[in-house]
Amino acid sequence: MVSAVGTLVVSYAMDWSLLRLTIVLMDRKPRRWRLGLGAVVGTLPTLWVLLQQNLYAVPWELLILWPLGMLWLAVPRFPWRLWARAYLIFAGVTVLAGGIALVILTWLGQWLPGIPHWLLLGLSVPTVLWGMGLLIPRPRMRQYLGQAQKGEVSVTLNGSTLTLPCLWDSGNQMRDPVLRRPVIVMEISQAIEWLPPEVLAWVTACASGRQDPVPSKWQGRLGTVFYQSIGGTGILPVVALEEAKGQFQGRWYRLQPVALAFTPQSVSSDHSYRALVSPDCIITINQEGVGA
Repeated sequence: MVSAVGTLVVSYAMDWSLLRLTIVLMDRKPRRWRLGLGAVVGTLPTLWVLLQQNLYAVPWELLILWPLGMLWLAVPRFPWRLWARAYLIFAGVTVLAGGIALVILTWLGQWLPGIPHWLLLGLSVPTVLWGMGLLIPRPRMRQYLGQAQKGEVSVTLNGSTLTLPCLWDSGNQMRDPVLRRPVIVMEISQAIEWLPPEVLAWVTACASGRQDPVPSKWQGRLGTVFYQSIGGTGILPVVALEEAKGQFQGRWYRLQPVALAFTPQSVSSDHSYRALVSPDCIITINQEGVGA
């Protein structure tokens, strides 16, 4: 017989893994303490069954709605329009976990007969789900979900800082060919009053197709980057920034060293954002659990 404590531990590990993978698939940032809280709530039906000594003690209606409470505790700021999608993903991940458990019992159970099945499942299934969460290609996850994540980006050059609304575009994979920095794309019209005069003159000339020499003070920091999009291909002038920060999902993050490219065209048809930034630029997003 499996002890009640062992059953609760396995239930907690399963719920924690299911929640984490669901949140990762929704391209959100799972916090460990919130995941733990949601998983604890997930074990309550199991505790109810153990106390009642009845497998059917929990009403099926409550079991169907229970994952919504777990998700709400794990991600309190979840947009309401995404709840149905999150619920379906959680249900799909649960079915996937059941399939993984069946495979493990069928194959590993024969190779490791000395290990109890409950312990084998409690260790292996959460490990597989956790590994899947690490291997999911996050840079494209938001496009798959049909979501557009907007925020702000703050860039510093020559001691002056400019803050603009931006789109977190994981399709932006451009890099400065010299410094190999990720590239932020900004409308040049937004930087006219912000750029140093000599940099503005060089950027304007480069954007118009002229090959003006780089100002001596800015040698090694100015250059060009090739881009390819649906609208065509071309070359954009870029400048290496001193510092950059980005607001992603309501929080500000320090960005890794980046370069800033300037385009004479609007990056948004409705002008709701003025720059394109890749989530890969964020330094701490992987440690805290995002996207992209």
